Amino acid sequence: MANIDYAKLLRDRRLDIAIGIGYEFAGEIPGFSNELNVIVAILKANRFVKKTIAAADPYYDTYFLRKKFTGANLQPIDIDIYIYLTSSHKKAPAQVFASFLATSEIVIYSGHARVGIGPDFDDEKSSAQNFIIGLNSAAHLKGQISTQQSPHDLSSLTKYRKAVSDRKDNDLENISKKNLFREDLYQVWFFNACTSIDYVEEIRGKWSVKDKARKHGLVTTADGKMKSKENLVLFGTKYSVVADASRILTKLLEGKTMDDIIKAMNEYEKTLSPEHKNRKSIYFSD
Repeated sequence: MANIDYAKLLRDRRLDIAIGIGYEFAGEIPGFSNELNVIVAILKANRFVKKTIAAADPYYDTYFLRKKFTGANLQPIDIDIYIYLTSSHKKAPAQVFASFLATSEIVIYSGHARVGIGPDFDDEKSSAQNFIIGLNSAAHLKGQISTQQSPHDLSSLTKYRKAVSDRKDNDLENISKKNLFREDLYQVWFFNACTSIDYVEEIRGKWSVKDKARKHGLVTTADGKMKSKENLVLFGTKYSVVADASRILTKLLEGKTMDDIIKAMNEYEKTLSPEHKNRKSIYFSD
């Protein structure tokens, strides 16, 4: 299991956490889960202050807190924490999410996974605010990486692929082509979405028996190499889930380990989904 290196995260005495809440989970549909409100309530309970930033406010909200960080077996230090929060209520959330992945230390996506296609910030019938991971890259077109790694209902695959059929690009590949991913930026990505294990080959590449290495991953730095596991830690789901990301955020603010986060999320999901009660772990880290 991969862990979180808080010493790396806090070496500049600052922690950036960028959160994208997917469509349907930000209060768009009456009676449906409003995870956006849950996250904001956590921030307010922890005394975060919402900042007014004219250039950024149309695209994401910014929350700030200066606190003494006492977790992760580190000596207590004063740090500044910035939380960036986007959803369908903001302009261009998929494009904002792309900037989060390129520049933020910790990124959380919580929402629909669209059967391996990628995070989605608008209605399932629209492709305008899909962040595409699982289709359309050069490696996909050459058969070098798979489109999905977990079983899905064929009708769902057909429906979601049809919805993005006008898109011919891949958003992870687009970021890499612009040389925006950095090996020297330590990052942790959380994909709290159904069977987000589907994203692993795109992020990590596919194992080559011949070369005894992973190849064809879409997260590459300016030198053309895939970003290393040492500087990119990944969290995801092995199955369909309903638990929101609130436990992820609270455990991060407490400086808890990845093992602690996975344990908390397993317990949370099992209270919501009895079909998971006998599974050892619903989540993974890599």
